[in-house]
Amino acid sequence: MGLTFNQLKQGIQDFLENSAASFTTATGSGKAPIEVCIELAELRIAKEVDLTAFRKINTFSLTQNVSTKAVPEDMVVPRYLRIQNGDFLLEKDETFIKEFNKNPSTTGTVRFYALNQTGTTYTSSNRQTNFLFGPTPSLATTIEIGYTMRVPGLSSSNQNTYLGDRAPDAILYGSLIEAVAFMKEIPQQIEMWNGYYSRALQTLANEEQIRMRNDEFRNGELKTMTRGQ
Repeated sequence: MGLTFNQLKQGIQDFLENSAASFTTATGSGKAPIEVCIELAELRIAKEVDLTAFRKINTFSLTQNVSTKAVPEDMVVPRYLRIQNGDFLLEKDETFIKEFNKNPSTTGTVRFYALNQTGTTYTSSNRQTNFLFGPTPSLATTIEIGYTMRVPGLSSSNQNTYLGDRAPDAILYGSLIEAVAFMKEIPQQIEMWNGYYSRALQTLANEEQIRMRNDEFRNGELKTMTRGQ
């Protein structure tokens, strides 16, 4: 069972018995409150669970004698960096790299990286965040990067997503939490949907972060605890 965008919207209205225009019709912001609730639920799940489907591998090139490179715009969390077909780089603090490579004109084979800000104001098209490398690369170098990305969410033009197809319970209950908050419902309502959401999120996390990343050959069969054990 999965939920498309339209099915999720209808499900939220059915669960809350609320199809009022003030909830389902776009306001001056250009978005309907129910759509904002879905977006907030998607963001919450993405922040709380490390989803395998939200991981990405890419490459970029370092310029000779240049120690910085802008991070990918869709990157949320870096997982690793390495020289393509070569050694992994060690993540360090910005201060470590500046101490290690006091003179940026001193070059060599890249060994370390850190995140640093350019000091320029953030914009929606440029987050003004760089990787800082040490030592400064003596040659043009291709870097492979693995990272967690922010993926497009459900919308009228994007009816299916990984969360909607694979975790419909989590996205539904997460949306209901945001919706009852918008509707100014009593705290007990929020608490109830939080309980359902927490259960759905835990099963999703178990599936994604434990069962999917532990094979039986290396770790044996994972045992499910039953009541009374």
